[in-house]
Amino acid sequence: MAEKLITIGEIIRHQGNKGEVRVKPLTDFIERFEMLDRVYLVKNRIKKEVYLEDVWYHKQFVILKFEGFDGISEAIDHKGYLIQIAEEEKVELAEDDYYVDEIIGIEVYTKNGEYLGTLQEVLETGANDVYIVNNDGEELLLPAIKDVILNVDLSEQKMVVKLLPGLR
Repeated sequence: MAEKLITIGEIIRHQGNKGEVRVKPLTDFIERFEMLDRVYLVKNRIKKEVYLEDVWYHKQFVILKFEGFDGISEAIDHKGYLIQIAEEEKVELAEDDYYVDEIIGIEVYTKNGEYLGTLQEVLETGANDVYIVNNDGEELLLPAIKDVILNVDLSEQKMVVKLLPGLR
């Protein structure tokens, strides 16, 4: 079985003329780029393992220099590639924090055992995330707060929630 990869960024263009690439980070842990020795560049069934030479930041972007990318043409050729890492290289989260891909598809129940649907999407808002739960086309929006989300069991793929007044 192929190893599972996690996307942490996307190459959006070249940076300068020495082979550097400008990356839009797709991770909450932007400093993680400094801890990596290698990444995978992935696009349209193409997967390349590359090694990092240097990392720095410019505005909201990460600038990466890969071994073997010594001119502007190598950088331009890789526009649109996703930067991915092996799943086991993910940053460990605090207890009760979850990666979105871990909870999408999880079944959601009330504390009384009523089935509410499956978690379809996570909306990131300023204050807290909002979980969109879908049950045969009917959507329920749940704020991802401790008063509502009582338990998440990833091994059972089950979430137990308390419906506060006005949520339904």
